[in-house]
Amino acid sequence: MSRGSGSARLIPSVRLILRGVAAALAGILVLAGQSRPGRITGDAAAGKAIFEGKGGCLNCHSIENHGGSLGPDLSEIGIMRTPESLRLAIIDPDAEIYQEYLTVVVTTGQGQKVEGIALNEDDISIQIRDTDGTPRSFLKDNLQEVRREERSLMPSYAGKLSPSEINDLVAYLRTLRGASAPAGAPVRRTRQIAPVSENIAFLTRPERDADERPESLLDALQIPSGATVADLGAGAGYFTWRLARRVGPRGKVIAVDIQQQMLDLTAAELKKRNITNVDLVLGTEQDPHLAPGALDLVLIANAYHEFSQPELVMAAVRRSLKPNGRLVVLEYQKENTYAPVPSLHKMSFEELRSEIESMGFQLDRVLDFLPLQHGLIFIKTP
Repeated sequence: MSRGSGSARLIPSVRLILRGVAAALAGILVLAGQSRPGRITGDAAAGKAIFEGKGGCLNCHSIENHGGSLGPDLSEIGIMRTPESLRLAIIDPDAEIYQEYLTVVVTTGQGQKVEGIALNEDDISIQIRDTDGTPRSFLKDNLQEVRREERSLMPSYAGKLSPSEINDLVAYLRTLRGASAPAGAPVRRTRQIAPVSENIAFLTRPERDADERPESLLDALQIPSGATVADLGAGAGYFTWRLARRVGPRGKVIAVDIQQQMLDLTAAELKKRNITNVDLVLGTEQDPHLAPGALDLVLIANAYHEFSQPELVMAAVRRSLKPNGRLVVLEYQKENTYAPVPSLHKMSFEELRSEIESMGFQLDRVLDFLPLQHGLIFIKTP
């Protein structure tokens, strides 16, 4: 595997790292968030052998700093991409290529062509990493041409690996999930819990759509018609009415908040849009009043950081989910200085993952297309 993407760690340069991950395996952005994780039928152990042997993936990629440098580290690719997107990246690397992962072709003054991936570029020079993984720097005045081609440096493996081998490779890549917290292990929380927000103007600001991309988010979740969904910490109903439209008339949304004024605002929003498939529930700081085993999905958008009793609330959430139910948590990135909220109302990736996984959940996916937020999808641990 000569070209791909992955994530080293979600740190302050999170957007660039995640863009690298989005290009993983193929140097492409497969909109994997657009589909739910599929069934994995391959043999992960056999896939590891292919990755390290026949596939030649370590020539370009590394896992926990072991391997090549042409492609990004893949240590967390399993939480970044669904099986469908990994499979597509392997068999059709040119499917959809992120701008910064287009193949760059540099023609020197002597007519030599050098291919690679751009690292940096300005009006005077360009730096690329060539196909051998070597950084190369060129002054533009000394070049005949610099162009970008809409193709990946990674070759298709459709003719190099059998369908079963591709399944095995996908199964192995899905095991690369980085460090997780043991289920039930106590987490020493050092962050300060934020006070409950009453900032209605912020919740209803016109630019919120651009900040949070709600429709892209819900597209990524692929919530089926007829589903039962909870909007926990519903606020002014920003996601509630959108969820109600997604589940359709046969579905149900339970909007929960601990502030009656927020539920009143949600009710007004629903009435304005003639939406009737939503139940409004006044929860408490200890109990969201969700029925056990009733929910296909629980969305907690920009509210988890305010839970004063997170262990109690998340235990109730876990009980409320069906066996295949999903928990989706959105929080503004503490790593991102541009996120439009005070630091107390942000969380880091590590904080979210360690806290929630310790309460009986496993991180299944990271939605990496949100510009200012962490979007994490969890499933229940057995």
